[in-house]
Amino acid sequence: MLDPTYPMTPVSFINLAVYYLPLLATFLTFLVNQRYLVPKCFFRKRYVVFFVGNALLLFFSLLGREVFYFLLQRKAGEGIVEFFSNYCFSAGAGRGHFSVWTVLVFLIALALICFVCILISMFTRQIIRAFILREKKRSTLEYELKFLKNQLSPHFLFNTLNNITSLIRIDPGLAETSMTKLSQLIRVMLYQTGDKYISLKEDVGILEKYAELEKLRHDDSFDFKFEYELENPDCLVEPLLMMPLMENAMKHCVNPDGKSFAHIKIVQQGDKLSFVSENSNFPRKAKPNASGLGLSTFKKRLELMYSGRYRYDASVEGGIYKTELTVELKKDSV
Repeated sequence: MLDPTYPMTPVSFINLAVYYLPLLATFLTFLVNQRYLVPKCFFRKRYVVFFVGNALLLFFSLLGREVFYFLLQRKAGEGIVEFFSNYCFSAGAGRGHFSVWTVLVFLIALALICFVCILISMFTRQIIRAFILREKKRSTLEYELKFLKNQLSPHFLFNTLNNITSLIRIDPGLAETSMTKLSQLIRVMLYQTGDKYISLKEDVGILEKYAELEKLRHDDSFDFKFEYELENPDCLVEPLLMMPLMENAMKHCVNPDGKSFAHIKIVQQGDKLSFVSENSNFPRKAKPNASGLGLSTFKKRLELMYSGRYRYDASVEGGIYKTELTVELKKDSV
């Protein structure tokens, strides 16, 4: 085409028709299969309708070819009668041009179109099925996380109010101070824990306020340490993730006959967040109907949010209860 000496074929209606009509027939065959025959017949196991439909497409494609060539070659005065009597599907030596090879070529083309349509439909169905399963799993996960987080706050509130109730008869003034600090803590939690993620410094701040509240129940001999080292205080974490461990350490460290202590340390470096607590081990006697909701909810949240990306250990050695939690934070949250 770039050679100016190359002879150019004159553009005419016949040349355009010879080139574009087969493309149009192929496109229509593909469209009928893709929109109707494959999804509504083949994948619904209506194979008879599928094969009959494609047989009709093959027949009308061949008939259209015959009509086109008849219009190109017909003589004056020849009409529909001559077309069906002398020309249509004729394989004679005169004007006949139809043969078994013609049928085979059309049949192979139709089979390829059907095969491509089936492959496209199978691939599309797999993508849609995978997307639906992923969305269903994500929705279920979000619902479970929301449910567990909603369980956690009432559990914490119930335990704290229960502690304050026990203080009312012993020390009303201390109980009043505790209620004031509790209201401040609840106000912070309402505003900060409603989001899916909060900054680590905000979450640590909640733990610190909770520790101040719990310290009111202890005397001056109570040995309490709360330390934290945050490389990136603004990295994002799930709200109240470490609260059950903090609550457990403060609740079970009370020694009625001696010295009590609780040491908490939180360290964040890179994408690693660790929580280590050591406390005197004097667990309260479990009630018959107690369910251990706090730690149970904590473990479920860990498995849902950090499956395969966390390590949690709890042990008792020499009267000291020790917990260690290490979490690998998401890359985009650090």
